[in-house]
Amino acid sequence: MDSIDEYIKNNFSEKRKIHTHGVIETSGKMARLYGADLQNAETAAKFHDMFRGKDVKELDSYITELGLPSKYLGNANLSHGKIAAEVMKRDWGIKDEDVINAVKNHTTGRQGMSLLEKIIFVADAIEPSRDYPGVDKLRELAFKDLDSACLMSLDATIDHLNRSGIDLDDDTMQAADWLRREGVKSYMNSREIALESAKLLSAKKASDIIIIDIEAKSSFADYFILASGMHERQIGALADEVEDGLAARGFEPKSIEGKKESGWILMDYGDVIVNILTRDMRERYNIERVWGDCDTLNLEETDE
Repeated sequence: MDSIDEYIKNNFSEKRKIHTHGVIETSGKMARLYGADLQNAETAAKFHDMFRGKDVKELDSYITELGLPSKYLGNANLSHGKIAAEVMKRDWGIKDEDVINAVKNHTTGRQGMSLLEKIIFVADAIEPSRDYPGVDKLRELAFKDLDSACLMSLDATIDHLNRSGIDLDDDTMQAADWLRREGVKSYMNSREIALESAKLLSAKKASDIIIIDIEAKSSFADYFILASGMHERQIGALADEVEDGLAARGFEPKSIEGKKESGWILMDYGDVIVNILTRDMRERYNIERVWGDCDTLNLEETDE
């Protein structure tokens, strides 16, 4: 039986080899930092993508042969790790359940992930050849707070799939919910919270949304968000949307002032203040004028 190193040499594309060696290197560093078994991390990293890049028909035949759930048929992204985990046991004699689970769940995550599973899950997302918006921030966080890095990666996956209209695997949502129940908070800075709040307002059809950067002019917050609703009922619905959306990311308001009947609701998230007003109230108070010399953020901005 060829070693896994020979298998990688003979079967992986150059791009897949670079990625795999990057995961080996990164998971090793994280294993040393967090006290995981270094040999197990290396083994899981070598096997995690052994079926990545295979033809979907070939993967589907493995799914049928191995008795894996039919939901993985036609889905190479989700099936390749599940297949690799089973083949590791059957053909390569790998018996360690922690290593098997790390390979099995490296794409989706799962509720109750072990230390090794978290390391492989995050290492797969941040190895040196990865290049996408936000990866530098995730890399930095991965070596400071592994749990928060897991949740950041899971949340990014959930957001991407939802926006793309792609069905979300239950394991991914359950993993994120589990980490939040364990007290892990989403890692978002004030700018990201401001942008997320504005996106939630936009999705609920708020109008005239402005994100004002007041950090240089204020001692109490970094960003001030203004949004309008057509009537009192709508501003109440907008406030609920922001509160629920940010709560799902682990953020609760320090306070909520005003009420929909007054035509004005203020939500205090510490460094981010969200003001939702009816159009009449907004015209009456002309709050924009107070911060007229401050910069604003574009709602469509994303991290590089």
